[in-house]
Amino acid sequence: MKLAWSNLATQELREVQRYSIDRWGRDVALRYIQDVRDAAKRVATDFHAARPLRGDLRVVRVRSHYLIVHVNEATSTATIARVLHAAMDIERHLP
Repeated sequence: MKLAWSNLATQELREVQRYSIDRWGRDVALRYIQDVRDAAKRVATDFHAARPLRGDLRVVRVRSHYLIVHVNEATSTATIARVLHAAMDIERHLP
C-alpha cells in the first residue's frame, strides 16, 4: 500500500515534535517521531498491524500516541488521518 498523511495528521505530528523538543530535547524528540513514522510505514505494509476501529478506519498505538489510519483498499492507500495523544477521546476526534 501507498502511505499518505492528511494535512491535519502532518500538523499534529509537527506539534508533537515541537512539544517533545521543548520537553525532552531534540535527540529524544527525533527518536520519538521516527518511531511514529516507522509505525505508519508498518501499517502501510500490512494494514492488519493496526486494529479495526470503525468502517475503513484502523488504529495503532505508538508510545503515547495513536495513529488513526484510513485504509482504502481500492486505491491501495493507507492515509494517516490523525495523530492523537493516548489521553484523548479517540471517538470525539475521528474524521
